[in-house]
Amino acid sequence: SFTRRTPSTVGDIPGSSNLLFYTPSSYFHSPSSCKKYPLLINFHGGGYTIGNAADDARWATEVVKRTGRVVVSVEYRLAPSYPFPTGIEDCVSATMYLWKHAQELNLDIERTAFSGFSAGGNFCYTAAFRLHEELKRLRNEGKVNEEEVGRLVSIVSFYPAVDWTKTRAERQASNPNFTPIINPVFGTLFDDAYLYPRPDMSSPSLSPGLAPDELLRDALPKDLVIITCWGDSLLVEGEEFRERLRGLGKRVDGYVAQGVVHGWDKWPSWWRGNRERDEAYKSAAESLR
Repeated sequence: SFTRRTPSTVGDIPGSSNLLFYTPSSYFHSPSSCKKYPLLINFHGGGYTIGNAADDARWATEVVKRTGRVVVSVEYRLAPSYPFPTGIEDCVSATMYLWKHAQELNLDIERTAFSGFSAGGNFCYTAAFRLHEELKRLRNEGKVNEEEVGRLVSIVSFYPAVDWTKTRAERQASNPNFTPIINPVFGTLFDDAYLYPRPDMSSPSLSPGLAPDELLRDALPKDLVIITCWGDSLLVEGEEFRERLRGLGKRVDGYVAQGVVHGWDKWPSWWRGNRERDEAYKSAAESLR
């Protein structure tokens, strides 16, 4: 793997982000013009306030192994230093950077996919919306080189947050697992850090599950995978979103992982393994072939 520092070109907050590349073994041995690798851009979780691009190394490795894709994990800027919507804009900046440098990086950008976990699952959709909006603006201004525009063909999201109009208490009330996985005080701190100043919670940029039908049809790809989990306060909104997308004609694979809680795939497991995680990663990765 290797990293690149890339400028933030979308939005009003200057800065930069690290991109962490995971590559097949053949990546550095193929002549530069011979092979182009399909691209998966990944957004880590962490309540919009913690985490880094290496958090999903196990997932990225599984995708590389099963599909031969190049996986690029985005280290977007975090709240409270960078509240909404900077993280989303960093994800879009990263996508446009990778598309622009596809020739140099040996990327097949006509086969671009997004993946993400929890907050990163939210970014899968909100970044797709912002990307759609940004490309529309640039085209209207005649500033797009179409050779540097890829195509988003799939999204894989794990336990995504898609409806910010629900309070944490409302979400938790629908959770079959009555024991919170973090102290509610920290949940409030995460939310207040990201949502400052308080935005419109029903905005598609926060709540993709409430986005207009037209935006969902136009900005999201035909093929999606959503993996929710049984003991999660985000289960209900994730499943409602799955059915809504299916109603709009999208192909939405995935399932509810039974008997596990939010973030189950990130728990230490070296002494006993994690069958549920391995099955979910295998299923989701193979959807990207």
